[in-house]
Amino acid sequence: MRKDLKHRFLVSCLWLCGMATMLSAQTRLVFTPQWTPQSQFAGYYAAMELGYYKAEGLDVEIVHPSPSYPALNRLYEGSSDVISLQLQQALAQIDQGYPLVNILQTSARNSLMIVPRHDDIRKPADLKDKKVGIWKAGFGEVALMANTDSAWNIRWIPFIHNINLYISGAIDATLAMSYNEYLQIRASGVNPKHVFRLADMGYDIPEDGLYVSRERFLANRKAFEAFARASRKGWEWVAEHREEALEIVMRQVAEHHVSTNRPHQKWMLDEILLLQTPRSGGKALFQLTPEQVDRTSALMMRHRRLSRPVSYEELCP
Repeated sequence: MRKDLKHRFLVSCLWLCGMATMLSAQTRLVFTPQWTPQSQFAGYYAAMELGYYKAEGLDVEIVHPSPSYPALNRLYEGSSDVISLQLQQALAQIDQGYPLVNILQTSARNSLMIVPRHDDIRKPADLKDKKVGIWKAGFGEVALMANTDSAWNIRWIPFIHNINLYISGAIDATLAMSYNEYLQIRASGVNPKHVFRLADMGYDIPEDGLYVSRERFLANRKAFEAFARASRKGWEWVAEHREEALEIVMRQVAEHHVSTNRPHQKWMLDEILLLQTPRSGGKALFQLTPEQVDRTSALMMRHRRLSRPVSYEELCP
């Protein structure tokens, strides 16, 4: 073999060995958001596509859940390392003996709304004895507590994930996320005159965050902190590049055959980014505060959703 060819061969071998070492050194993590692909998770798709996870030494796979196999089940069974979850759900899990750690908080405000179907429901008190839709998969705990506090005596009607019951007139009102079902209602041609935001009624409980089991977090803290950094970077990029981020979301939607459209996902993305910022204004902080955890814990204790207070230190070590 000629000397120059031998040199090139040796350089190629060394490069391949170096790449193999880098790949083997990457920590593999499986992340499961709490629902199917949509703009609610744009920051994670961006972090994946832009290489932010790889730059942190992580080999990340995003695996979406199904109604029969939710994110929490995957975390319990060990098939997912990180999941997105609402704060009150996380506190309930800790209380039930499954310690969780919040590594990133993407929600600063509560998005839950009650959307009346009929114009004669003008104020929350008019919901008394009415039929109101609620998700079978959960996510309506804050509304259940508000119902108890206000003695509305709502008759809850379960639904899976669409607004068919509402549009058909089978229910008087429905629970809705401001970034999803409310947009679907508006897009269907219905323009409700009155909507009731739980955040405006004293229930501004932060929602989505990233959670891992405490055991895994303590065993591999650096990897999970790296995942949180890359995810935050992804969300910050999304906030500055909304159109490009929307392209990434739509590729995810197409790949997973989700029935939606670009205008809906754009509207959702704008609302999600707004909900990440504090009500007082300013940029997203991406972290819980002790006051938010204490307030949520106290509310759940008052409604017997917890058997004991859950502290900020437990949730955010």
